Amino acid sequence: MRKFLAFVLSCSSLLGTNITLEFLESKPKGLARDFYIWRFLSNENTSLQEATKAYELINRKNPKLIALMKKKGTPHQLPREFFCKSLNIETLLKEDIECISYGLQLSQIPSLPKRELETLKKAVQENKSLYKQVQILSSKAILTNMLNSDAKTFAQIYSQLNQNQKKIIINQNIKPQTLKKLAEQQDPEFDKMLQGIILSDSLPKFKKSLLGAKITKTYNGYTLFLLGINELLANNKKYALQYFKLSELANKNPLFINKALFWQYLLQGDNQILQKLTTSNHIDIYTIYANQKLSTKPSYVILSELENIRGKKAPFDIQDPFAWEILYANLLKVKDTDALDSLISEFAFEYSQAHMAFVHNRATKYKNNYFITPFSQEIKWKNTHQKSLTYAIARQESNFLPALISTSYALGMMQIMPFNVEPFAKNMGIKNIKLEDMFNPVIALEFGRFYIDELEGEFKHPLLVSYAYNGGPGFLRRALEKKRLFLKNRAFEPWISLELIPYEESRFYGQKVLANYVIYQELFGNNIRLEKLLKEIPLN
Repeated sequence: MRKFLAFVLSCSSLLGTNITLEFLESKPKGLARDFYIWRFLSNENTSLQEATKAYELINRKNPKLIALMKKKGTPHQLPREFFCKSLNIETLLKEDIECISYGLQLSQIPSLPKRELETLKKAVQENKSLYKQVQILSSKAILTNMLNSDAKTFAQIYSQLNQNQKKIIINQNIKPQTLKKLAEQQDPEFDKMLQGIILSDSLPKFKKSLLGAKITKTYNGYTLFLLGINELLANNKKYALQYFKLSELANKNPLFINKALFWQYLLQGDNQILQKLTTSNHIDIYTIYANQKLSTKPSYVILSELENIRGKKAPFDIQDPFAWEILYANLLKVKDTDALDSLISEFAFEYSQAHMAFVHNRATKYKNNYFITPFSQEIKWKNTHQKSLTYAIARQESNFLPALISTSYALGMMQIMPFNVEPFAKNMGIKNIKLEDMFNPVIALEFGRFYIDELEGEFKHPLLVSYAYNGGPGFLRRALEKKRLFLKNRAFEPWISLELIPYEESRFYGQKVLANYVIYQELFGNNIRLEKLLKEIPLN
């Protein structure tokens, strides 16, 4: 590990280098290289031959990369998966099973002529899973056969249907016991499907069929929780409580345990449940609420400052995403607590506090909660509210790691999307900005603060701002326009709306940012009561 650190510390940044195929081939596999491949494919001067070679280097393919690749040539010139997906069904059926698997859209099957259906069945016979799906979708009683299959097959077919097909085929009154049987097969894809349906209003009959199903086990304990929310929305408090109790027992994740406990408290009003929440060492809105309500000292540990900082600048480039990915991968290999402990001093510099906290966390098995404020002295804050919300979001976005790149290519400490960089810079009066500037933590904080201020002008409340920061303002506007969230006359508001945000990542993100915000405000000398803060959310 010492030799590895010496290598990383001596690495020079290549961020100013032109993005060439040679550059990409010289870099390690990972999100950083994928980001630069995306930029390479975005360049009109990149040839089809170069693009094809770069495409083969991708670690995680996504719609952005696929769309760029499609622009580089005709289907015949592109990798085979693109060619197969471009074929009509008649031509596709003349290809081999691999090509058919690439290009077949299951949603087409119910409307295929009999002759093509028979040809398709013969062509996919060797792929048992695909053959089974084709058989079901070519039958007259699609839903019945889906229900009589298995949970995985049901979920796989469901995911391939278009929205109109789902409404026609799936949105039916189904015997609760049938859904119980499928759910208790504990298939992850079926679990995800159930979660999505519960959080949507598009299949009301299917949702109603889940009521009273008395499902006792699912792949994910969170699904049991959402089944409880589904019962609660139908005012079935008895069944809701049963699901929350099951969810508590089924989960190992402390957040989900606390969530299930908190909802038991809301239904029963039993302070003993709140007392149990106060013993949790996990920081979330539920433990914060419990400790504030009972005026107890939290069991969780908060550290806002790191000790033994030796100077400002770290002896390695904190702004190099490749250096961070190499460092991260190698640190994950170190399992021994003493070995990790001995490495902490390697990162004991003001500019590498985030890296130091990362190693600290692993060395202490995440017993502490780091609420640091790196680079705060280099920013002129309007007030502690702005500072608290900016750091609350930065902590959730990146844990303050300056060179982080997400799967959607959000960049840096504040995870700014590439398409926002230039417009933000223009509005901020900054010229000659580059995407790599988002790896500069001070610039990133300024851009993040600017965006938060913009969102706050429209959405006002810290929780709503966090939803918009994560999912985009358009996502939040559409969600609020449907009048399903934060309703005036609905029981358990606003808590129930926090569990109904349709986009999963934003749902959990907002709750975590809100907890971070309350903690940071307290560190800056302001006692923010969570219950009061939530009541300030405007109700529809």
